Amino acid sequence: MLCRIPQEYHAIDMHNHVWLSGAALEKSSGAEGLDTAYCDGVIANADRYGIEKLAVSCPITLPDVTPEKMRYVNDAVLEAVRRYPERLFGFCFVDAAFATESVAEIERCAAAGMKGIKLYHQHTLDDEIQRPVMECAARLGLPVLMHSGKVRDMQNFQSQKNISHAEHFLNALEKFPETIFIHAHIGGGGDWEWTLRVLSGLRNPRYFIDISGSVCDAEIVRRTIDAVGLESVLFATDMSFAESTAKVLNSGLSGTELQKILHDNWMKIEGMRK
Repeated sequence: MLCRIPQEYHAIDMHNHVWLSGAALEKSSGAEGLDTAYCDGVIANADRYGIEKLAVSCPITLPDVTPEKMRYVNDAVLEAVRRYPERLFGFCFVDAAFATESVAEIERCAAAGMKGIKLYHQHTLDDEIQRPVMECAARLGLPVLMHSGKVRDMQNFQSQKNISHAEHFLNALEKFPETIFIHAHIGGGGDWEWTLRVLSGLRNPRYFIDISGSVCDAEIVRRTIDAVGLESVLFATDMSFAESTAKVLNSGLSGTELQKILHDNWMKIEGMRK
């Protein structure tokens, strides 16, 4: 089984993460900040699997978000990018419950070189509360990467009651037509076949989906391409380096298809930035 991307593709993993050291988020000012050992491990894995560049974010995955915490996690991302400026680029995490602060934080992070926005499950993608964030994203030409999945089991649903799924993306495309969306991890768990049935036939130049996640079901990559079109599919791992790399390389894709998914489709998004 192939599990290392040939250098010729200049692969870009557009959904990955860095994290804070220990319980840094709960500490007062002066906490350790970026977990540098983990960050170094991300680069080591990228080298192992033939990944040239990675987009990283540090989302807050619990409901307890504040503007101060948003800035803190984004500062960790900026620190990671400074540590590996030729390999990493950042996505800015915000919570739209803090509208004014979120817009200011996106603008701060964009000025510092971040290339996208990362949202988690504090609110669904199509919630009206997201409008200031979506309008800011559209104004700057930054893609919005949304944590997503069709959750079926009650335990996961209880912990992610506002997780976005395919129908939320379709609604958001109509509600915020100038915003670029990235649908996170088709292989991240949940009912991916339901997701692709809902999305089947979608062709929208502002919609993208990444293939990251540990789910390696047969034909998941090919069926994602069939559902939304080759131009909308992005390579990513979301920390599942081996699984995501292997399922792309062993999906029977042509060299042209691999080139688009591994590199060119993300570069198209970068070209939309204003």
